[in-house]
Amino acid sequence: MISIVIPTYNEEARLAVSLEKLAAFLKKRKETFEVVVVDDASTDDTSKVAQGFKEKIDNLKVIRLEKSPFAGKGLAVNKGMLAAKGEIALFTDADFSTPIEEIDKLLEKLNSGFDIAIGSRALDRSLVKQHQNPLRELMGRTFNILVQIFTVRGIVDTQCGFKAFRMPQTRPLFEGQRIFDFGFDVELLFEAQKKGLKIVEVPVLWFNDARSTVNPIIDSTKMFLDLIKIRMYHGSLEGSLADKIYYLLYHYRTFWRFAIVGVSNTIVDYGLFYLLTRSELDPLVANPISVETAIIWSFTWNSLWTFSERKNTQPLLARAATFQFVQLGGLALSQISLVLLHVYAQIPDLISKAATIPVVLVFNYLLNSRWTFSERAKSSSSWIAYGSLVLVLFLIYFLLQGFS
Repeated sequence: MISIVIPTYNEEARLAVSLEKLAAFLKKRKETFEVVVVDDASTDDTSKVAQGFKEKIDNLKVIRLEKSPFAGKGLAVNKGMLAAKGEIALFTDADFSTPIEEIDKLLEKLNSGFDIAIGSRALDRSLVKQHQNPLRELMGRTFNILVQIFTVRGIVDTQCGFKAFRMPQTRPLFEGQRIFDFGFDVELLFEAQKKGLKIVEVPVLWFNDARSTVNPIIDSTKMFLDLIKIRMYHGSLEGSLADKIYYLLYHYRTFWRFAIVGVSNTIVDYGLFYLLTRSELDPLVANPISVETAIIWSFTWNSLWTFSERKNTQPLLARAATFQFVQLGGLALSQISLVLLHVYAQIPDLISKAATIPVVLVFNYLLNSRWTFSERAKSSSSWIAYGSLVLVLFLIYFLLQGFS
């Protein structure tokens, strides 16, 4: 059986035309076909239009997806390909920019031993019968250059929406898929190359549909970020140096995010400390004010970004109070370091302040990642243990202050 997967979103106006063409095409074929139309949470009657062709197209299946954060063509393709029962499955754009008759070019390649056959608009540009506007073509070529640099090499056109797969060999690609918007094709091909699957590009006819829209700035940014995500998601300590770097960046992403927030936090802390001390406020008085301001800043961004993937059921205010409590230990360490460096060692205040930052950053990350933003509830013994640590640190600070 051969499965044809058609991802759709608000295609009420043109889906009927495509399915009429498909019905006529399938009647001429001897092979057994299955058609899977995936409606990606359309707000129009796309599903209803597709359902209306069940009498004209044998083995027609319509899948309706609910609205989700992962909504996009990549998700619709993923659900359709995993639902496909054919040994060969092809996905194609709902507008049939590449005529369905071109499927034979891909089937020939799969039958000759390739695992994946992908339509290409770049191998023979004479087959592009209706071009995109110049800006979109420039975006496509620029994106392909970035694809070659960061991910998939040797493939001229990764984005043509006409691709066929031998499912026994390639189903794991879809099962492991993590990119569901613009870069989903690239992720599939990147993983396929890593697994040593045989991929071939095939020049196909292509007619651009002017109704397709892309935002040059927003969508270009998303495309580029997808390439970075692909490398991070599929990085490995067993691979190249680049693979190792991407692996470390992704698997220790909470620390790197915490560090980035820490840099901005430092700017707030250090900047306010500078302003206050240059306004004749004593450094040991200015320091708690600047630190507390930075704490509020840090909690906000760590909640929204650094630890956003964690499922923390603690109410926001309770989590903020916990974060504040943890930061007391960081404040105590900061004060101790400042006394030792500025008061005892007579190092200038701004340099002393800078030297406290790495110590406090590591302390705060360890405590917040394992406590404030932990998915597990805090026990009473952990509160007592940490409270005792904070008291000891402040006691040390006050003793040092008393001897100065």
